[in-house]
Amino acid sequence: MKILLISGHGDGDPGASSKFGVEATETVVMVQKIKETLGNYAQVDLYPTNRNAFKDLGKGCCQVKFGDYDYVLEVHFNSCVNDLAGNGKTTGTEIYVTTAEKTVGVETKIVEKIAALGLKNRGVKRTNWRVIARAKASGTSSALLEVCFIDDKDDMQIYTAKKDQIAAAVATAIGLKKSGNSGNQGSKGITVGSAVTIKDGAVYGGLSSARGKTVPAAQRGGKKHTVDKIQVNNGVQEARLKDITSWVAVSSWDWENILLFRRRRPAIIIYSAK
Repeated sequence: MKILLISGHGDGDPGASSKFGVEATETVVMVQKIKETLGNYAQVDLYPTNRNAFKDLGKGCCQVKFGDYDYVLEVHFNSCVNDLAGNGKTTGTEIYVTTAEKTVGVETKIVEKIAALGLKNRGVKRTNWRVIARAKASGTSSALLEVCFIDDKDDMQIYTAKKDQIAAAVATAIGLKKSGNSGNQGSKGITVGSAVTIKDGAVYGGLSSARGKTVPAAQRGGKKHTVDKIQVNNGVQEARLKDITSWVAVSSWDWENILLFRRRRPAIIIYSAK
């Protein structure tokens, strides 16, 4: 799985600002922290943080091929409330997808988990901002996250105190989690519902007489299986694969988290500036 993180603004464009911070600075901080978490479970690239993806697209010098990625997340900070004294209420977090995006499960979870840290949930919205629209037109699901309002004292107090938690919330919402529980999640971040392929040489697990027998070639070689349950059998972490109702060790898989894979369909989009 390949994920691209983009810090909004930069390259001479500060974005929004207040006495609490400058958007172009904080977006770089945020994407770096998100990468620290996501990088344990997926290939995560940062769009060059000394550049401005919005301007690069306008000039025809984009530094990446969006079609090479499974998901693109652009990070921004909102503004316009000018609540510098604080009123005891947050203005909150929100996230945008394009009008061509068919599902918003990932984005809904992102703002829900950030909101659980104390920020108001402003929901998922649809606008064809230039960068995410271009990514979607390349066939890659994309979103633009407004972490919080940089000119709201209450928002920024939470953000400043919980930057790491917000980054982890984004990673968790995408579905890439650390290990530690049983029944629903594996040591590689694999969860119930993940799509996996079985490596050559893999053997069946479980507690039946089939344990230790080689998985047939017809079930390997790139054929995708869906994880139905995860548990430890005879000291080995294994998962039951739904379509063959058989247990296979987690170490015998190649995997992709299907939460991100809202299939690659190129789209024609008229975009807005951001």
